[in-house]
Amino acid sequence: MMLATVLLSLLLTLGQPQRISSQRLRTNNRATLNVTLVYPEDATILIGALFPIHNSKTVNGVDVCGELQGEDGIQPLEAMLYTLDEINSNPDLLPGIKLGALVMDSCNSPTLALDQSLGFIKGFLAGQNQYHTSEFMCGDGSIPLFRGGQFDKVVGVIGGQSSSISVQMASVLRVIEMPQISYLSTSASLSNKERYPYFLRTVPSDSNQAEAILKILRSFGWSYASLVYSGDDYGEDGHRQLKAKAAEFDVCFASPHRISKEDDDLHYRKVVDDLKKEATVVVVFAHRRVFSRLMRTVELADLHSRFMWVGSDGWSSSTPEQMETVLEGAIAVEPLARPLPGFDEYFQSLSSESNTRNPWFAEYWKSRNNVRNQKRTPYRQMYWLHFVRDAVYAFAHALNNLWQMNCNGKEGLCNRMGHDGHIHGDDLLEQLLNVTFTDVTGNPFRFLENGAGLPRYTIQNYQRLQGYNYSWVPVGNYSPAEFSHQSKGTSADQPELFLNEPIMKYRHESPFPKSSCGVPCLPGQARIPLQDTCCWRCEDCHQHQYLNSTTQQCNDCDKCNTPNSNRNGCVIKEEKFIDYKNRWAITSMAFASTGIFSTVLVAVIFWIHLDTPVIKAASRELSYILLAGIMLSFVMTFVIVSPPSQFTCGLTRFFLGFSYTVCYAAILTKTNRISRIFNKNPTKPTKARYTSPMSQLVIVTLLVSVEVVINISWLVYYTPTTKHLCDQSTDYRIRICNGLDDYSYIVGLIYPLVLVCFCTVYAIKTRKCPGGFNEARYIAFTNYTTCLIWLVFVPLYISTGATDDVRIVTLAMSLSLGGFVQLGCLFFPKIHIVLFKPEKNTRDAVMSITRTSSYRGSGRRPGPEDQHQSAPAIIFLNNTTKQGGKDEGGLKVPPAHFDPGIVTNKDPSGKVNEGYLSVIPPKNQDTAGM
Repeated sequence: MMLATVLLSLLLTLGQPQRISSQRLRTNNRATLNVTLVYPEDATILIGALFPIHNSKTVNGVDVCGELQGEDGIQPLEAMLYTLDEINSNPDLLPGIKLGALVMDSCNSPTLALDQSLGFIKGFLAGQNQYHTSEFMCGDGSIPLFRGGQFDKVVGVIGGQSSSISVQMASVLRVIEMPQISYLSTSASLSNKERYPYFLRTVPSDSNQAEAILKILRSFGWSYASLVYSGDDYGEDGHRQLKAKAAEFDVCFASPHRISKEDDDLHYRKVVDDLKKEATVVVVFAHRRVFSRLMRTVELADLHSRFMWVGSDGWSSSTPEQMETVLEGAIAVEPLARPLPGFDEYFQSLSSESNTRNPWFAEYWKSRNNVRNQKRTPYRQMYWLHFVRDAVYAFAHALNNLWQMNCNGKEGLCNRMGHDGHIHGDDLLEQLLNVTFTDVTGNPFRFLENGAGLPRYTIQNYQRLQGYNYSWVPVGNYSPAEFSHQSKGTSADQPELFLNEPIMKYRHESPFPKSSCGVPCLPGQARIPLQDTCCWRCEDCHQHQYLNSTTQQCNDCDKCNTPNSNRNGCVIKEEKFIDYKNRWAITSMAFASTGIFSTVLVAVIFWIHLDTPVIKAASRELSYILLAGIMLSFVMTFVIVSPPSQFTCGLTRFFLGFSYTVCYAAILTKTNRISRIFNKNPTKPTKARYTSPMSQLVIVTLLVSVEVVINISWLVYYTPTTKHLCDQSTDYRIRICNGLDDYSYIVGLIYPLVLVCFCTVYAIKTRKCPGGFNEARYIAFTNYTTCLIWLVFVPLYISTGATDDVRIVTLAMSLSLGGFVQLGCLFFPKIHIVLFKPEKNTRDAVMSITRTSSYRGSGRRPGPEDQHQSAPAIIFLNNTTKQGGKDEGGLKVPPAHFDPGIVTNKDPSGKVNEGYLSVIPPKNQDTAGM
């Protein structure tokens, strides 16, 4: 409904019918906006066109047409007429159909171009009213026509030249579904098929042009550049494309500057002042008028040689007068520059008298031939005229395809093709998207899916030629391989950059400048970004870091890796481990060897003095088991400091707690036996059970088997392996047993700790036994010293760094110290008596109690007279009394017939002990020891 209302309002603006009597239609005031070129007059089908014949100017805030633009307007118009003559003379193309043009002036203004485009809508509505449903009639009964009815024949439009004009045209022409082909509009936004479904172009999109500019910057090593863009659709789209793709090409831009033709001179001067503080290379993505003002501002600021300009096609087609020295050395990307064959001869043969079909040529002819100065402006063909030819030929071939499909070879426009005077825009658009023909380069032309032409660009370099003449010189191209012929094996549609650098020139033949706000970093140095992402400072990578060549940043190596010699990657660190050559290991083994020697010496002394009272009272079998556990503690040092492997790690985990278990199982069994014998209730005459040597061995075995089960289960659940301790501050890694660096090894020490606690309890319970049996002080001191060792060494073990071998040696030293403590506390006192105090190695000394004892077997409380007296002994030491022909060794309770009354409390202590020890057999008898 809204569309119908709009079309109706437009239709009401149609004037009275007018007749075309010649090739030129003008209103009475002959203003250029009211001039319409229709050629040829008898054309069957017309292609509309808008060319910027004149420039625009702003008067009271309104755009009006100004002076003649020159070559940019006249040449594309004549190229279209020249191409139409070529098509109409070809009998194989549109036979019987004459293709013509209906041309208007856009005055290079989007606003004026929009007004001109409304004429195509009015002509479309007039045609609908004439050939289909007649809803409107003139007062005399005739059918209303718009400008003589020629607009009714328009099936498509060529134009505009700039993207901002094409955007306005495409927004209007989509209403009547009329295809539009631009020959020079490159804005990427025009590829949006939802907004501009009927827009096509023979030039590539600016997205390709942005890539070409970025590849040029990368080719010259210009990683930092300034960016200036015009505030219209063309400049805005170019700015977005450059910013979006810059990182992909390792290029970044300083703060972009937006300028427009409406800005005052103060804004332009501010932009130039800002550019002075930024990069040497300046990328300008703007139209010619905006760029011309920028160049004049740079020239007025006397900055002729300050900047290296890199530009887009919007301004590089022509150069502002007297700006040559400012622009010298500039590089620009333009759509493919190819001459239109035969056009030079055609155009130079024209004159104001001979070219009567072009209503604007006389004005152009006058401006070209400067009568006052008698100076003729040199002619130069615009490089992009072949894109106009491609647009005209695209319409011609699409219409020819429609004719072939609908007219069955019958010459002329058939009704099925024309639909009663109207060709549907959807049908024509479908054929345009599938059209293929040969362009001026001899290559096939076709539209891409987005409606744009293939990416074909020429790289231009603005050079000073002989004398003081300046000109754009082609120095390369950015095109698919099939066009550039410079590379092989690439995709046919994938463009590549080719630069002929030997022929490129900068100012005064000097080399091209550098543009980077960061100096190249040395090998192994990282780029540290500053406020601008393209600016950086160089910083050496740390000892444990390498340089990432992609990001130019320092990355940390893994703790077990170190940078290689080139510092561009990581290699595994050298492996180290403690072995028998290590100074700490040698110290530990020397310490353990001393312990082993001491243990063997003690065992030998015990064996020699096996039958003496002191040795007998020490429980010989349990003492040897204890010595075996101590020996194992010393031997474990050699396992711990050996090179780590699965086998040695398993031995360490198993025997770490096992050696302590053997020692304290023997001590616990010994103290428990003494406690059960001496603290037995005398009212019960039964003998204490499980006090024989075999029973003691069985008890020790049972206690040790618990640790064996724990260790085996631990080894099965947590298989011993090796691991590496690594630290970034070192250039090596240490191989150790897995678990040695945490608390898991404590698992094997939990059970020995329990045995230590029980030993302490029983040592306290046996503190009142006779001196030869009372080892409470020694056992307690042994336990306290062992705990102190672990309290000192465990924190040292945990806090030691991975780079220090003390961590491993700590474990070995703690075991050795524990062995020495047990030797010193439990064996050395007895060895001292045996070797140096033989007078104490007697039965009396063994059984004596040197302090007051309240023995619970006495029937009365001791009085003062009992001080310094020996308590009555209630056992025999190694009694070998035969009962039933069988000897019974060990500690015995007195026989039942013994009368303790024969000994009074006042008898000397020697009498008491002599009576109770008298039955101890001599040394040469076969006795059973404890």
